[in-house]
Amino acid sequence: MPVVDYQKYVKMLEKAHKESFAYPAINVTTTDTMNAAIEGFAAANSDGIIQVSTGGGAHASGNLKDMVLGSIMLAEQAHRVAEKYDINIALHTDHCQTDKIDTFLKPLIAETARRRAAGLPNLFNSHMYDGSAVPLKENLEHAVELLKLCAENEIILEVEAGVVGGEEDGVNAEGVGKEKLYTTPEDMLTVYEELSKVKGAKFMLAATFGNVHGVYKPGNVVLKPSILKEGQDAVMAKYGKDARFFLVFHGGSGS
Repeated sequence: MPVVDYQKYVKMLEKAHKESFAYPAINVTTTDTMNAAIEGFAAANSDGIIQVSTGGGAHASGNLKDMVLGSIMLAEQAHRVAEKYDINIALHTDHCQTDKIDTFLKPLIAETARRRAAGLPNLFNSHMYDGSAVPLKENLEHAVELLKLCAENEIILEVEAGVVGGEEDGVNAEGVGKEKLYTTPEDMLTVYEELSKVKGAKFMLAATFGNVHGVYKPGNVVLKPSILKEGQDAVMAKYGKDARFFLVFHGGSGS
């Protein structure tokens, strides 16, 4: 089937939300890993999400090291290959830090806007802005600006509050204070209140509960998933059950 459109993507997320399961999100860097990810989903008869990071996009473009070009190349491949399989595939971009907003996220959103104007489907279904390295207030200022652009183009935005530990794609958070590895219910409430100001927009939250990127010895990672329930409960207590977040879990390799 073709890469899902906005409405089908929302239905995918709502299904996971309602039935309490998660979709795998597989990072790809080459045509081979793209094919392997799609074939893996098909073999498991599972819908899923394929994602490209800034480093993955740069790698895909070869010696050009152009993260936007490489991401476009991989997404175009996915659109052509996915339609040959009888599963739903969504396309997402992974961690994009604040310093890459103008050189990665905004060009990709602009590419989707260009495609839509030409009657073509979105390039990506969703993007992640990772503002966890800056204060929450600044994080959300950038997130709101990006969410407005996404909403105009039927794109879902993922944001992060708290820090995913470990190292991934050249970004190292191994030395971060342990308290930052756990998103507070107050932070989750603040995220909801700020992002919900963008009417009609859809967003996902990577709230952290001790999860880390990388591989660690048993005992080094202390997961506190109850934090997620506490945050969800705080949001729903104030704004109703429909305010419950679509949550994203990072660090499957290390956690």
